[in-house]
Amino acid sequence: MKFKRFALPFLLILLTFLLSACSGQANTTNFPGLALHGETVYLSEGVSIYAVNVTSGQESRLGEVPLRYPIKAEANTSLFAPTAFLSDGQLIIPNSHPSEHSLFSLDPQTGNVRWAFQKSKGTWVAGALTLETDIYAPGGDGILYALDANGNERWTQKLSEHGLWAHPISDGTLIYQSSMDDTLFALDPTTGTQIWQAALGNPLLSAPALDETGTLYVGTLAGDLYAVNSSDGSILWRTDLEGNIWSTPTIQGDSLYIGTLFNRQGKFYAIDKTSGQIIWQRDEETAIIASPLALEGQVIYVTEAGRVQALTSTGSPQWQADLKGKLLVAPVLAGDVFIVAPLQGDYLLVAFDLNGAQKWTFKPEN
Repeated sequence: MKFKRFALPFLLILLTFLLSACSGQANTTNFPGLALHGETVYLSEGVSIYAVNVTSGQESRLGEVPLRYPIKAEANTSLFAPTAFLSDGQLIIPNSHPSEHSLFSLDPQTGNVRWAFQKSKGTWVAGALTLETDIYAPGGDGILYALDANGNERWTQKLSEHGLWAHPISDGTLIYQSSMDDTLFALDPTTGTQIWQAALGNPLLSAPALDETGTLYVGTLAGDLYAVNSSDGSILWRTDLEGNIWSTPTIQGDSLYIGTLFNRQGKFYAIDKTSGQIIWQRDEETAIIASPLALEGQVIYVTEAGRVQALTSTGSPQWQADLKGKLLVAPVLAGDVFIVAPLQGDYLLVAFDLNGAQKWTFKPEN
């Protein structure tokens, strides 16, 4: 069934409920955020961000105690958007608590707050884009905020009446931002001037993917997958998939990989990125919300029911692992392992090698 425009308010209520924090609990009901920086993976999980070594699965420490961000858990804190990183080492973190709309910078060595930006009037949902010392933060009030490394506002651009729930991306020349108002925008990163916009007919919950030819690929909540020319916003092709697209397509070679939610079940697609034609598809018993991980000759995706599924590039099953909990965010590749973040499971992080062998698990000490 196609996503209808009249359902947007109900979808926003549903997503707000799913993403709202339970700040007094170790396991939250929000989507956790994962981000890799060097040898450390950062997990945003409720009131804390955990810094975990990707080789050992051990938490970073400050003396005798774990180094968590912030060092001391605070009231009115809800952390689930992925951490972003400036070239000077700062961690840029949105606080998504409904009553505390702050974007703040942390010192990674001490966990201390350097500065906080509190102008946004809506709940922060997506992570920020950082380019060297510049920050581009999509606000829940529908405004894209451009800040410098000290948290000072450079420019703002109002893009949506329903909030910006996808992180921006950049090709080094322009900033590209999806919106819940059915539109993909291209902006000048220096001034915030709008270069073009592409109306795609239905809400865009996720960021586009960009390939080496300058083509953007983005999906709508109606299941329409688009290829868009990044230079002028013209539509190159559209493919109608079954179900709602919640995530960013993954590019590998000449193919795109994407999953959908279809009648509470999932469908996984391989698509020719030049023509938009479906190469093959595979059904799953539960929704595929997160972007897949695509490697040479292999693609790995996760499902809401906690399954990690590896396929060959031709769609043949290689291996699978079933974890307790839900898998709602994309796997993160870190060298020769990849890491997943089960929600409401036995562990907050689980690492596998590319053959499906479990390498380590992470659960906070306290």
